[in-house]
Amino acid sequence: MQQLIGREDEQRRLAEAADHPPQLIVIRGRRRVGKSFLIHRSLGDRRQISLQADEQEESGHLELLAEEVARALPGTPPLRFEDWDEALRFLGAEAEREPLVLVLDEFQWLLQAQPALDSIVQRHWDRWQRASTPLTLVLSGSALSLMEGLLDHGSPLFGRADYRPLLEPLDYRSTAEFASPSLAPVEWLRRHAVLGGTPQYQVWAGGSRVVPIIESRILNKGESLYEEPLHLLREEQRVREPGTYFAILWAIAGGASRFNEIKQKTHIEANLEVMLARLEELSYVERRVPVGQGGGRPSYRIRDPFFRFWFRYVFPSRSRLERGRVAEVLAEIEADLDTFMGAAFEDCCRDWLGRHAPAGAFPHFDALGAWWSRTGDMEIDVVATSKEKPVLLGSCKWSAKAPASVLDELHDQQRRLGKKAADATLVIFARGFAAALVRQAKNEGAHLVSAADLFS
Repeated sequence: MQQLIGREDEQRRLAEAADHPPQLIVIRGRRRVGKSFLIHRSLGDRRQISLQADEQEESGHLELLAEEVARALPGTPPLRFEDWDEALRFLGAEAEREPLVLVLDEFQWLLQAQPALDSIVQRHWDRWQRASTPLTLVLSGSALSLMEGLLDHGSPLFGRADYRPLLEPLDYRSTAEFASPSLAPVEWLRRHAVLGGTPQYQVWAGGSRVVPIIESRILNKGESLYEEPLHLLREEQRVREPGTYFAILWAIAGGASRFNEIKQKTHIEANLEVMLARLEELSYVERRVPVGQGGGRPSYRIRDPFFRFWFRYVFPSRSRLERGRVAEVLAEIEADLDTFMGAAFEDCCRDWLGRHAPAGAFPHFDALGAWWSRTGDMEIDVVATSKEKPVLLGSCKWSAKAPASVLDELHDQQRRLGKKAADATLVIFARGFAAALVRQAKNEGAHLVSAADLFS
């Protein structure tokens, strides 16, 4: 059985909720991030009724719910629910008889079929709370804006959720647990750069090295990851004309990072800002700003590693892949993979510094990110600031043996930032380091963090 990875806090909190009903839980997270698996592994041993909704009418959902009741509660006479009021009255009565967990998964489809469902749920929930009915109600959905709206001021369920986790993709250290333990840390990082932190992608890929995964799971027609980004965008309720969104993601994956660059490359004159905001809501794209003062203009990049990889290599090669020219495309990817690794490696380095670095090893900071100049002639991969003052500067090089010149370059960037950065701690991140760099860093008090250190 697949183990639950990286969700220990959520698992503990869900079990705690079921132990102290009544509690209302709203779980949000994009598709494939593991919401249903988390619920099953956390609450699967409880007396539970779970409805997995889909795109059908209200009557179909109620019929599925009646079937689930019959399966989960042996001995129950055949049921037919006329409406949600009748169904929730029955389930509340069952909970009064014996504690019950009710899971309404992919809640957005239930709400689409019955737009008043949140009001209906609110009416019953208020009654269950007053009566201390031992029922744990879990509403889960992947339509992020809709699920967030359930909790907004003015919505029927506002202020009623006891626990409302947003499931994010897993970090690079958690995704390494899906890989074979015999692989080296460098290979764990490569897997994360290509597959990202979506648990289902890691499961589909298996535990092997990344190049065989790319060849067999991503580039081959019919495989689960071959057209995954296209399917996800086409299924999003708020994404109209998905082809336009494909063009935006392709442009960003190809290096267009400024708004005007994306506009020129896509030839989208109207609604580009709205479309970019929607991709941000879905966590596929992020709008970045420099950390600290005096930086350049905001930029856009693809946030999800797998989307970044897929739109850079697979999307423009689909006509060749459809003709079976997998080896040809794979060779091009292998030749460019070290270049592609740069941005993903930077993300992992910043993540390590913010969450996993040894306590007290580096100066305290209140903001962490990257910095680039207004003219675009200088970019610093890792910048940590305290009260807007740079206290740490870092350079990330996906090099097997980073040379001493990397530290010289970071010194130069430090000088160009001026007096405010004069005392900043310097850090070099790389796969490994040349002997000359190790000596220089030791003499100057600079820190060296290897790929293996990121997992220590």
